[in-house]
Amino acid sequence: MSKTRAPTLTIRQFSFVGAAVLAATLAHAPHLPLAISAFILAMVAISWARYRRTDAALPGWVKLALIAAFLLILTAEYGNVIGREPGSALACAMLALKLLETRIRRDAFAAICFASFTLMSALLFDTSLGFALATFAGLALLLAALRELEPRPAASAIVPNLRSYWPPLRAGFAALGLAVPLALCGFLFVPRLDSPLWRTPGDAGGRTGISDTMSPGSVQSLLLDDSAAFRVGFDGPPPARAQLYWRGPVLTNYDGETWTRRESGFAEPDARAVNANGPSIGYEVTLEPTDKTWLFALDLPVDIPLEMQRGNDMSVIRRRPVTELFRYRVKSALSYRFDSVLPSDLRRAALALPDDFNPRSVAQGKTWRSELHDDQAIIDAALALFHASFFYTLSPPPLGRDSVDDFLFDTKRGFCEHYAGAFVVLMRAAGIPARVVTGYQGGYFHRAGNYLLVRQSDAHAWAEVWLTGRGWVRVDPTAAVSPQRIELGAQAVAFGERAWYQSDWLLTLRNQIDLVNRGWNNLIVQFNGRRQQNLLNPFGIDRIDPTTLVWLLIGTSSLLLAAATLWAMRTTRRRAAPLDAAYDALCRKLSRIVGPRGAGEGPRDYAARLRTAQTLSDRCAGEVQRLFGDYVGLRYARAFSTAQDIAEFARSVRRLSIETRT
Repeated sequence: MSKTRAPTLTIRQFSFVGAAVLAATLAHAPHLPLAISAFILAMVAISWARYRRTDAALPGWVKLALIAAFLLILTAEYGNVIGREPGSALACAMLALKLLETRIRRDAFAAICFASFTLMSALLFDTSLGFALATFAGLALLLAALRELEPRPAASAIVPNLRSYWPPLRAGFAALGLAVPLALCGFLFVPRLDSPLWRTPGDAGGRTGISDTMSPGSVQSLLLDDSAAFRVGFDGPPPARAQLYWRGPVLTNYDGETWTRRESGFAEPDARAVNANGPSIGYEVTLEPTDKTWLFALDLPVDIPLEMQRGNDMSVIRRRPVTELFRYRVKSALSYRFDSVLPSDLRRAALALPDDFNPRSVAQGKTWRSELHDDQAIIDAALALFHASFFYTLSPPPLGRDSVDDFLFDTKRGFCEHYAGAFVVLMRAAGIPARVVTGYQGGYFHRAGNYLLVRQSDAHAWAEVWLTGRGWVRVDPTAAVSPQRIELGAQAVAFGERAWYQSDWLLTLRNQIDLVNRGWNNLIVQFNGRRQQNLLNPFGIDRIDPTTLVWLLIGTSSLLLAAATLWAMRTTRRRAAPLDAAYDALCRKLSRIVGPRGAGEGPRDYAARLRTAQTLSDRCAGEVQRLFGDYVGLRYARAFSTAQDIAEFARSVRRLSIETRT
């Protein structure tokens, strides 16, 4: 026996499937290398071109060659195929290759199922509100593709126009909207762990943020990045902008080009002698994922949670990298004194300079030491030098091997990392222990939300010098060059160098929109097991155990499904009412001839009784039999009858004139 070949997809069906595959792969584009993205997009484009030109299946050797080529690209980019990012790239490529061989409905269903998994896996990389809405649209497109793959009459296989694509899209969004209440029920009541089941180790280089090293130009990319770094809610009024120094990694070692952290011990939160000159300020930080272990605290942290560690340099460390939104509480002293006695090993590290680097800068520091003698006078001389003839810019000229010499005596242009690094070199050359501190400075205070938003563009570097009797003292040489950077924030100094900052209303709008992002993070992203157990606190229930959660899930989902069933039945009855009304009108017209239709008498039986009676004229009998046939077709031969067909049937019933035999 010969096998019957399954019908191929129509143009509109393949278009929906291809769009669904493209949406699922584009969701991964932000974290995929350019070569892999180009390969995937090329496969989608080739699939569309082949479908338009030929119906032949792709040879097996071509598929194997494409798979081998992609594996080579994947290995060249990542080194292996194991891990979150290589795995997602492999899934996207396999999905694109599946589209290349999609010709019939069975292949299309497989591609859509695979696309659903690929689209959801993109949430491993981004859980922001904007990405969630994009995923929502992608899911609607997948549902629209499924709707389009439903069997249709042969008349629908014509070449489509743009307007014909809207009904499946509308059906997809409607289906997704109807699923939202049930999804919300599952989100609230499905018992969950404190950490998501899908958490995987992050790529240490995959996210932007403050690094534990600093070299010329390393901070520049952050200063041009408007994405959020963290948000802060204060227990009381926020400090003045000039006091908003968010301490991060402290860099002590210097090799002539790069500043790095010095490996030091950790002190217990209550074991470090910090003399606070006034009350401490409490606040809560919500840190964006960084894939790094260090945290940020207002200079100077005096009280941190037990699960965090504080270094001897007063930097705050977490034991595990921050791979998702992380919330922690800190208390800081804005006026303080610490390390009144400097250990000898730390003094040597804070005075060390590499040999044969920056000779002019070293000579300048030694000259100040021989002429001024007093440490504070040397600091003032360096700040006066910066204030007199230096300029703040985010596009400084390139520097050579002796970068500090080139900056101090030739270019005299740069941003915070240049000033902080050069200042520390001058201080060490003058015999004053000094080091670089990196972190953030300032932020935008959102009055409607009562929180401080700190962006990556607020990244900053400053210096600390050790003075006898005072300990470590913060000195910000950038403030001597550009005071508006400290008083007004990053916008003031980047105004002429970035188009975004040149529009105040756009910047204000972006800051206002962040309130929505903060609400999304608080209500959705950070909804963990602990908050789920306290869900019914407003109703007097202190804690919900897993058994209660399961019963709540069963009860609420049952109510939702029952309500949806009643709504669907009511909708079906409402849609069927015009057809039933027209049929009842037909039966009433005929009841005067052969009597009313019986309660269990179907349309065919009633039509047979009319033929047996032979009361109607031949013309009228033929018209009545045709109407009964049309009603059977509209009621029982189709899943859904169109409004036009039902309206035409009703018009025919109204036009029917009963004629009997004479």
